[in-house]
Amino acid sequence: MSRDELIAAFKEKAAADPQVLALLLGGSLGARSGDAYSDVDLILVVASEDHSAFVEQVEAWVAQVAAPVLWRRTYPGLPLFLGITPEWVRFDITVTVQGRVTGARSGVAPLVDRAGVWNDLPERLDPRPVDLARLEAMVTEFLRVAGLLVLALGRQEYVLGITGLGLLRGLLIELMVAETEPPLQPGALHLRDILPEADMESLAALPSPAPDRASLIAANLILAGLFLPRARALAHKVGAAWPEAFEAATRDYWRRELGLALPAG
Repeated sequence: MSRDELIAAFKEKAAADPQVLALLLGGSLGARSGDAYSDVDLILVVASEDHSAFVEQVEAWVAQVAAPVLWRRTYPGLPLFLGITPEWVRFDITVTVQGRVTGARSGVAPLVDRAGVWNDLPERLDPRPVDLARLEAMVTEFLRVAGLLVLALGRQEYVLGITGLGLLRGLLIELMVAETEPPLQPGALHLRDILPEADMESLAALPSPAPDRASLIAANLILAGLFLPRARALAHKVGAAWPEAFEAATRDYWRRELGLALPAG
């Protein structure tokens, strides 16, 4: 079953089920910006009194359309489910109730809509500001992982040091996304359409270090030199707090244990 066939099958199933008030297509496909590799993001709306029971039996409901070879609840507290079909078509299903659907008409396409759910959505959403708490946590986590370099080198755990570099690289990408105007929310596998070309080139130029002391130090210095000044500039711009004491402690830790200066933030 192809992706388009899967969408059509879910639409047919929802249209035949009186419990389903609406089935909406979200994500990049719903926003008409998807490509051949985009997954299927479905928003399934039921009445409040049917919600709990429907969540409990949604796996069986989905299996009547296409039995997935991978199925899991993505977040325990949220009725969001991920599935992958035998043909490796990826899809997500959120089960919600009328009045709790988020998004805008420009980013969601109605497949079945008995209750006018799509019409109740705003045409467009206002741009979301930078998440200050997330930015502050991002900076703190970067400094924490950078500090752990001392342990990796001291124990000669160079393979784990490379894992730490992956974490730092991920935080740098998250920072670059937060800098976009307005802050955008790319899909997990969508980045080139979000970041400017210069940022993509910077990411492509990051080293892939060998598991040895010199390579790990060089890569950490490069990542810190890219991340910390930009993070401080963004924090100043949007009014986020900066962990001055933690940065100073991490900087002193590097100097004391490694004889190195952490690039200035």
